[in-house]
Amino acid sequence: MISIIGAGPAGSFAAYSLAKKNFDVEVFEEHPKVGIPIQCSGVITPALDSLLPKIPKSILVNKIKKVKFNSPDGNSFTVKIPVDYVFDRSKLDQYISSLAESAGVKFHLNSRFESLTRSDDKIKFKTNSAYYESDYLVGADGPYSKVGQSSGLLDISKRKFITGMQARTKCDIYSKDTVEIFLGYGEFAWLIPENDEFARVGLVSESNPKNDFDKLMKKTNSKIVCYQSGMIPVYDRKLKTQDKNIYLIGDAAGMVKASSHGGIFYSMSASKYLVDSIINNKNYDSLWKKNLGLDLWLHLQIRNTLKKFSHKNYNDLVDYFSQDKLKNILSENVREYPSKFVAKMLLKEPRLLKFGFKLLEYSK
Repeated sequence: MISIIGAGPAGSFAAYSLAKKNFDVEVFEEHPKVGIPIQCSGVITPALDSLLPKIPKSILVNKIKKVKFNSPDGNSFTVKIPVDYVFDRSKLDQYISSLAESAGVKFHLNSRFESLTRSDDKIKFKTNSAYYESDYLVGADGPYSKVGQSSGLLDISKRKFITGMQARTKCDIYSKDTVEIFLGYGEFAWLIPENDEFARVGLVSESNPKNDFDKLMKKTNSKIVCYQSGMIPVYDRKLKTQDKNIYLIGDAAGMVKASSHGGIFYSMSASKYLVDSIINNKNYDSLWKKNLGLDLWLHLQIRNTLKKFSHKNYNDLVDYFSQDKLKNILSENVREYPSKFVAKMLLKEPRLLKFGFKLLEYSK
């Protein structure tokens, strides 16, 4: 028996992947319905096609073909990208959980994980309503992972977080097929169109997010329909994600791109290495970090560099990327994998190296 705590994309896709290998899998979700509440922008790159090749049109809200970057001084550049998907995030979660159910996974809703104990090779754990016993336990229970804390894998006092604030709004939209990025608001801000009238507008920030969020609402002429916000873990490559037969995946394991703070693709990709480690008794921590860790680390270095930027630095960055030679690199690469394009950018535009000194400043 494999028990998974959390029915988000990480937990449900892990359950689906394990069930396809004929494991008995049960998922425990604290909320009464999968996919609610929403705490994500819902934009995923086409890299998702490698994991979910047949995505139902009913869960797609929009397709994004361009990104417009806006500097603090009002300059901008627009770049074509491989088409991104804007999902109805609740329906995406529910679709993945339905795949798991069709593969034989049992879901327990309104089941909040509370604690665990070990007994020989078994794990006994308590939810708000019952006691269970399992051969393996997987924590896919978010950035504050109770599984991580109960097992000793996660010291919550040492985990770094960033705040994400987002609202669904009726606002001024540049173009239905174009995401706008605003530099100089928090770490960065976004406007993601759902259609010609409504968009998901938000930002991430370590400090004072409300002040910048209010400024963003004014800049985009937004009338708020509803709020969607949450805490985002910052990737830590030193975090252990396996202790014998207990594993962490997704936000619980910090599998989040620190440059854009999205984590769905990496969280789902890690399922492959979870399955391999359980079937073949391999080290899960080493497996997923060997295959995903470099790009997650590069995303972190990009974020650490941008954190030191002044408004002038952002203005310079937008000027540099207004050149076709850099826009072409962005257009040809999926941003999940900075390892495939960062070096190309530096070769095309050596002046970008000056921003590397910002990373050295951050490290002091």
